[in-house]
Amino acid sequence: MASQDFSKLPHIVDSEANVKPHKIDIPQSETERLYNLLDNSPIPDKTWENSHTDGHFGTNRDWLVNAVKEWRHNYDWKKWENKFNSVAHYTADVKDDDGNIYTIHFNGLFSKRKDAFPILFLHGWPGSRVEFLPMLDLIQQKYTPDNLPYHIITPDLIGFGFSSRPPLDKDFNVMDNARILVKFMRALGFTSERGGYMIQGGDLGSIVGPKVAALDPETVRLVHTNILMVPPPEGTNVEEDIKSGRYTEDEIEALKREKEILGWGVSYAAIQGTRSATLGLAFGSSPVALLSWIGEKFLEWPDPATIPSLELILTNISFYWFSRCYPTSLWHYRLMVSGIEGFGSQFDGVKCPFGYSWFKRECCNPPKAWLDRLEKVQWYRSHERGGHFAALEQPKVLWGDVHDIIKEFGLLLQ
Repeated sequence: MASQDFSKLPHIVDSEANVKPHKIDIPQSETERLYNLLDNSPIPDKTWENSHTDGHFGTNRDWLVNAVKEWRHNYDWKKWENKFNSVAHYTADVKDDDGNIYTIHFNGLFSKRKDAFPILFLHGWPGSRVEFLPMLDLIQQKYTPDNLPYHIITPDLIGFGFSSRPPLDKDFNVMDNARILVKFMRALGFTSERGGYMIQGGDLGSIVGPKVAALDPETVRLVHTNILMVPPPEGTNVEEDIKSGRYTEDEIEALKREKEILGWGVSYAAIQGTRSATLGLAFGSSPVALLSWIGEKFLEWPDPATIPSLELILTNISFYWFSRCYPTSLWHYRLMVSGIEGFGSQFDGVKCPFGYSWFKRECCNPPKAWLDRLEKVQWYRSHERGGHFAALEQPKVLWGDVHDIIKEFGLLLQ
């Protein structure tokens, strides 16, 4: 990444937030521990199921063997640690309403322009801040601190990465995370009096982001997501709509794919929501198991034409492993097991304009006709390439959408 200094925070921050520069520095002893576990974790024999290469039964054994070998002998974590540290990295303490203090780790690119518009990017599961590294690189290549028209903030959600864990003495939900983020952004000085900010999110970020907007409607000016979990509007007959030509061929394929996923591909969510403790103990203690479980999603959920490189997949899994966050990243699946209703609608309480980028191979892709009937989405764009991990798969395209929606709603002065 570029070496220009985008690190100067634009506002005087709340002293109680205790904002401090930070660098990721995983001790060599932790790297050696990982290598030892990789060396001494036997991979089970071939089976009929793990010999399949189409992902129908999960991870292919040959892929796992190769990925473990690559992780152990060729992958360079320090290279990626340096990439993280080449982007300004801070910690901030947020005192919640109950007095608990949560520390949020975040990367940022901060402009010297007084009219720069802030954007809060939120990751999902099994993603992380790793998803935004290619985009941050593009931004640094295109702009300097003097002409960057934005402030970019990419935090670890609570329970993810190096941010604080959810509390041990009570449950934790989407609104809790959203409330903490509202306080976090205020502590950094991004307030309604200074023009507010925009939120972009995928996966869990597309759920938490709108809740932030609902909690702080005077400050959040725009919400943009690259996934929408929208049921058919009342009275919709999907089969009749298909026969009458109401949907495009791409939308019909997306509906078929979503039906397959809901019938077969969401078993991972059910088990993460009902047996979070068991999975956390199992995958949190074995890097090979973690690689098999998370790696599967990075092979199945993207567009086949834009699957992230093995190096990027290993970086994301290394981020989970070294931060030890897998067990604490499952809190939202307890809500998911009750269906979409466990989260509430992504539109609930959102007063600002809502934008949506439709990537052809995303897991959940409602037809535009549904969105038109709901009248909740004010900005829409579709893309032929890209899947669930849009920021990793199509960083230039996603960034272009974010830039354009800000410009079209008059929030970019030039």
